[in-house]
Amino acid sequence: MLRNPVINFAIKLWDCKFISARNSALFINGSKATENFVYVIPYIDFQHDIKQKELIQEQLLKRKLNIDLNKLESLWSIYQELKQRKFEYEKKREEVSRELGKMIKNDPENILTKKLKIQVNLLKDNIKKLKEPLWFAEEAAIVEILKLPNNLHSRTPDGENRVLYTHLSPPKIQKDHLVIGKDLGLIELIKNENYYLKGTAAIFELGAKFYFNNILRKNNFHQFSNPDFVKSLIVEGCGIDHTNPNSSFILHHNENSKVNIDSRLHLTGGASLCSFFAYYTKNILHPKSLPLRYFTMGRQYTPSSFEEDSLFHVSQSSVVEIFCATRNEKDLSVLLDDLIEILKSAYSQLGYHFRLSIVTADQLHTWESLRLIIEMYSTSQQTYVEIGNISVSEDYISKRLMLTYVENKESHFPHILSGTVLNVPKFLACVLEQDNDFSLPKEFTVDKWKI
Repeated sequence: MLRNPVINFAIKLWDCKFISARNSALFINGSKATENFVYVIPYIDFQHDIKQKELIQEQLLKRKLNIDLNKLESLWSIYQELKQRKFEYEKKREEVSRELGKMIKNDPENILTKKLKIQVNLLKDNIKKLKEPLWFAEEAAIVEILKLPNNLHSRTPDGENRVLYTHLSPPKIQKDHLVIGKDLGLIELIKNENYYLKGTAAIFELGAKFYFNNILRKNNFHQFSNPDFVKSLIVEGCGIDHTNPNSSFILHHNENSKVNIDSRLHLTGGASLCSFFAYYTKNILHPKSLPLRYFTMGRQYTPSSFEEDSLFHVSQSSVVEIFCATRNEKDLSVLLDDLIEILKSAYSQLGYHFRLSIVTADQLHTWESLRLIIEMYSTSQQTYVEIGNISVSEDYISKRLMLTYVENKESHFPHILSGTVLNVPKFLACVLEQDNDFSLPKEFTVDKWKI
């Protein structure tokens, strides 16, 4: 029978009540495997990570996240204890079974043979009774571990954003892009989920995207095409809460069908990190293919939580999205510096005020280790607005969604850099609020469009 310590561990686990709030599409173990197909098994090495407990705790404070590492350690210990107990039972059963096999051949009716049979049956019974507590322990521990954030990058600042570059000066005349857009017949905004760009604004949208298209192509980026919809697995794998309707647009089942909240479709748009990883999940790259330098032009869908209706808060945006993968952190750092120079040049040529900044840890998403933002000043908002960004996630998402490359017969996880280098609605809003009257930049005219 099961020993008391194991029973105590199981009781503790149930008392934690983590199972009832599971909601993970990324990690599926034995207890759920009969209901869900296991697409990918995330790489987790908590035993190694927790050795830097003080560093993790310090970074959690910087991010202002309330995660109890002691409770996580406790859950992990319970899981490891049950796992070790199962291993010992199975090892003992194999030893006894081998001995029993020899005894049956020589003397099947011997008393010792009967004792060994009883012992094998007891061990099998113990293993069977240990199965469910082990599954629950594994689930409780790993689901919570998956909520841990990425390690912070050494360049992520404390206290306040670090401005890297500023071009020209902020506009001085206070304007409202919605008023200007309506007066010029450029914008019809009904609400954040429903708006139209008309006339010159529609040409501005396409021209801005083709402008960045040409620049990225000249800098060895290759155009990519992605799906608009992704599975819950991908959303959670990218570090986003797949159950939160404020994080992504979730497609619900018919009213009469049973809803599995861990297996739904999400409308993210083809120009999103999730849509790139929908292609690269569980993908093995050839090392010679790295670095990857991709971009796509398309739609990005994000639920708007703002009551104020403006182009700064719309839930669908026309954007230019990039996705890069490198062998290691060193190569990623070189690529980041390269992109910073590309953005400086691209935005400076347009003649508008903008700046590049690195945000503090408490502004980062859990999957980010660093975020560089492109900002323009909004006179209607009286503050800087993020019109684009570059996010460094290193190997955090690669490990969760098993994107690997093999070198010297060993698997490695690529380091990822991604971001929205242009968000057209926000960019257009800031341009309309510049000091000068709105006019289409010469770089955006139709004769400059190339595919």
